[in-house]
Amino acid sequence: MNPQVLVVDDDQLIRTMVRDALSDVPCDIHEADSGDAALSIVSREKPPAVVLLDLMMPGKSGLEVLKRISERTRVLVMSALDTEALVQQALKAGAHGFLAKPIHPLDVQNLVRAALEAPGRAGDE
Repeated sequence: MNPQVLVVDDDQLIRTMVRDALSDVPCDIHEADSGDAALSIVSREKPPAVVLLDLMMPGKSGLEVLKRISERTRVLVMSALDTEALVQQALKAGAHGFLAKPIHPLDVQNLVRAALEAPGRAGDE
C-alpha cells in the first residue's frame, strides 16, 4: 500500500501542480483547500505520512495548522514568503522542510521522497 500524501493549499492550481510533480513518486495523494479540512484529515486514526502545507490560507493559518499536526505527521511547508525568519519559524514549529513558491517539480519530488524515507515519525507504520 502506498503512503498517503496530503496537499493543503487554497489555490487549486498549486494543488494540481504538486499532484503533477508527484506523479512519479509512489504515493496516494489527497487534497485539502483549507486548514480546517487539513486538521480533519490528519486527525484520522492513520494520518497521512507527509503533508505539504501552504502557510497563507484564509481561516486557520498554515503555521497554526503546522503546530497542531507536526506531532502526527511530517509537514513540508510551502510559501511564497521565503524569508529566513519565516523558514526558521516554520522549522521551529515542527516543519520537516520548506518549499519556496513558485515551486519546482523536482524540489517537490526530492523533499517528499526524503520525508517518506526518513525514519521515526507517526504515519510511517
